[in-house]
Amino acid sequence: MRDYEPYYTEDGSVGLYSFADKDVYHSKFGALTEAWEKFVIPSEIKNQLDKNKEINILDLCYCIGYNSKALMSFVIDYKKNKLIKKNIFQKLSNIVSIHVNKFLSKFNKKLLLHIDSIQDDNQDLFKPSIYIDCMDINEELIKLSPMFKTIRTPGEVYEQFVPKILSCFDTYYKLKKVYENVASIFYPKNKKYINELLELKFKNMHIDKEYKINGLVNYILLNHMQRIYDKNYLSKDIKKILKERGTSKFFEKSLIKYARFNQIFGYNLSSYNVLSTFLHNIYYHTISKRNKNIDFKAAERLFNLNFYINDARKSIKLIKRKYDYVFLDAFTYTKAPQLWTVEFIAELCNHLNDNGIILTYSNSAQIRNTLLENNLYVGKIYNIKKDKFIGTIASKNKSKIKYPLNSYEIGLCNTTAGIPYHDPNLSFSNKEILELREYEFKHSNLMSSSKYMKLRSLRSSNE
Repeated sequence: MRDYEPYYTEDGSVGLYSFADKDVYHSKFGALTEAWEKFVIPSEIKNQLDKNKEINILDLCYCIGYNSKALMSFVIDYKKNKLIKKNIFQKLSNIVSIHVNKFLSKFNKKLLLHIDSIQDDNQDLFKPSIYIDCMDINEELIKLSPMFKTIRTPGEVYEQFVPKILSCFDTYYKLKKVYENVASIFYPKNKKYINELLELKFKNMHIDKEYKINGLVNYILLNHMQRIYDKNYLSKDIKKILKERGTSKFFEKSLIKYARFNQIFGYNLSSYNVLSTFLHNIYYHTISKRNKNIDFKAAERLFNLNFYINDARKSIKLIKRKYDYVFLDAFTYTKAPQLWTVEFIAELCNHLNDNGIILTYSNSAQIRNTLLENNLYVGKIYNIKKDKFIGTIASKNKSKIKYPLNSYEIGLCNTTAGIPYHDPNLSFSNKEILELREYEFKHSNLMSSSKYMKLRSLRSSNE
């Protein structure tokens, strides 16, 4: 029986609440926003895409796939825009060459114009270049991940349509207030329990356009899932969850239909015409004008995804790949300490390229010290929109760290707050890991974090 419950985060995306751990899997302020701001944007993957090289990514604790989806969206949109620019340049160049030829032909001259530099091989843009290894212990969530939807809040829907109908300024805001009061009661249906539990309030917040998921991504993920699981993909348990009254509203119906179609007929066995017709009917609204310039099959060929469903400590030992990016998005370190130990981070370092980086949402002195103990250069993730630091970045290459830890933060790592978790053979239970740190904490000669902060505060006030 599942121990999680979907709910809507404040940016309109779906998050999960764990009843077992009494905590959220995702930020209650915005699951999708967090994926973009703490992983994809600070990765600066565009610099790697410009070099047109193979890129390897480890998505640790995939869950329902926000980090991978956001990354795939960025890559598809980047490749699409690059293709559009090339096609426009080709068309302009062809037009120019035609007019020049016409002009010169009047003087019986031949134009020797060779524009092979323009005729770029567009296929190179869409060759398989992004390898994503996804790790998670929950197979059910992995299977469901492509079908979760990102929704807009009632307030956003209201603001999109009503102002076009109502011309009266006062009436607009009066009706808006009534609408939001009613919507906050009935939408979502599980709000009364989950939202009160998380102290969430219904807010008319907007998802940044930059942070939305490209319409092709979930279909690409579904195809990968069905290649892996074949006829076992939509099991009875998965179908039951998709139909449950309390959870069905969190899934996209068109994606469910597409998964059923694939399960019955098989994606690879479907003729091109049948597949094209089906896709047109099922998710025409997804492949709209903004996506018509990129071929679905070409976009799909960009990615090679692998899923490892096991304890990540075991899975990491099976992999020989070196990574350019590691998205360390494990459950909070107090609830899942086995993925935040010095020894497990050491395994990640062994799988990290010389210029590779580890990204995590955690600002904890304990986690930062764990990275430092593995001889990594450690810094902070800066969010320019919010003008604050929102996570941690680490690398073997010092030049990859734009915002290194300052003296205060390094000093905090050297207090009892920075005592790391240990798991010598990568086999300890959570309880054993926590108890070992507790023992080290009690017998430590390090300064306490509270005393350190007081001393620093006094020092700064005296200066």
